[in-house]
Amino acid sequence: MASNTTSSVGSPPTGETSTLVVRRTDTVSPETRVRHFDELSDELQQVVAECDGEEAVVPTTRRLADEVTTDTTVVFTDYYRVTVV
Repeated sequence: MASNTTSSVGSPPTGETSTLVVRRTDTVSPETRVRHFDELSDELQQVVAECDGEEAVVPTTRRLADEVTTDTTVVFTDYYRVTVV
């Protein structure tokens, strides 16, 4: 898969190294928390929308990282797994 960087999300504060990884997934286990696109903040909606089916690795802010649980799956045009690394 191709990888791209989305520059619309602000850089993390100094000393922060959080990054969001957004990737399309074909499998969602029954215990996975699935969030609908319209439940996300505007900032996270933008990140998911800009990945356009490709994997995206995005530097993130603390606020955005706090919105994502350990393994969040989002329903948009497909299912997307959003992970903080």
